[in-house]
Amino acid sequence: MSQPESQTPVAARAPRKGAARPMAAADVPAVARLFLKIFRGVDKPAGADLLEYLRALTLGSPSYSEATGTQVYQQQDGTIRSALLAVPMRFVVCGNVVPGRLLGVFMTDQEAAGAAELILALRPRHVDFAFCDSASPTSCNHLLAIGGKPLTVQNLEWSCRFRPLGALAGRLAERLFRGRDPGLAALTRPVDALLRRRLGGKDIGEAVGPTVTEMSVPAFLTHAPLLIAHYAVRPLWSEDELSWLVSLAAQNTRLGSFTIRAVEDRAGAVIGCFVYYAAPGRTAHVLNVLSLPRQETAVLEAMFRHLDRTGHVEARGRAQPFLMRGLALQRWLVFRHKAFAMVLTRTPEVSDAVTRGDVYIGGLAGEDWSRLMHDFH
Repeated sequence: MSQPESQTPVAARAPRKGAARPMAAADVPAVARLFLKIFRGVDKPAGADLLEYLRALTLGSPSYSEATGTQVYQQQDGTIRSALLAVPMRFVVCGNVVPGRLLGVFMTDQEAAGAAELILALRPRHVDFAFCDSASPTSCNHLLAIGGKPLTVQNLEWSCRFRPLGALAGRLAERLFRGRDPGLAALTRPVDALLRRRLGGKDIGEAVGPTVTEMSVPAFLTHAPLLIAHYAVRPLWSEDELSWLVSLAAQNTRLGSFTIRAVEDRAGAVIGCFVYYAAPGRTAHVLNVLSLPRQETAVLEAMFRHLDRTGHVEARGRAQPFLMRGLALQRWLVFRHKAFAMVLTRTPEVSDAVTRGDVYIGGLAGEDWSRLMHDFH
């Protein structure tokens, strides 16, 4: 049996190898190089584009504080061998505003002690509200072990295929050509058109129900907080914070053109909106589907009609509990595992909201918009 700590001779204690601390601006080059080594398989200094983006992502939020920002583990020799990227986001929890953290990329270069220290700092008793929607199986197990709560439905990605062969060609291009289309999609168009005629059924392009119109960024900044106001736990989305998120998300041109559309009822009133990367002839990547209560299905129907009409081969987005009924009504829609979504909190009200599905995270209140997920190859 080992001795109690108070009786352990000082000389016998293992020397401390390093310490966790908040990331500073001077750490950006080292963290960017660590990212390239762990996630891109190259050990070299990062280019100016990655450095600028990483600095903005980790240190530029209007809600930034050292407590809710990125944490790094620095060894005694000054080397940074582990980092947990985080984006501060304020949340409304049952009427109260609390500091929140979007937990993003977690990376470690053979530094088990540093990785463990960064993870243990996330234990719920230390955290008002932290969440992630991109955890790997290993990260998920770590978060569950320290008391994280899973958002099971949001582990899934939905995919609605308007032109199935074109969608398949797009997936092959992603895997084999890093998203560059060698012309496969054009070859599939005649066959997809024949399939749509033969299968018949309700045409998703039919002009029925609510209409889709353009929505400016200023209009979105006004409407978005109102469209999620009925959730007990939700991002605050103040004008400065949401504007900052939109500006970063718009930089992710690899997925398409950042686009916002409103959904209006027959009287011209906004009942919802959706945010996506438009890429006609390819896949529309949907970040957010927002709606007034009990209007989710109508908004989804309008969105899918619009995305089909504008020539996308498919649409993809993250599953959320309040969207499931409307998603289940779509033809040619399937679900697949995307990544693990988790919440960490010391607040009982948040735990209760997670249990009943009364939490809004995802899209701009998530990591799917980040260039680190898709770019810098």
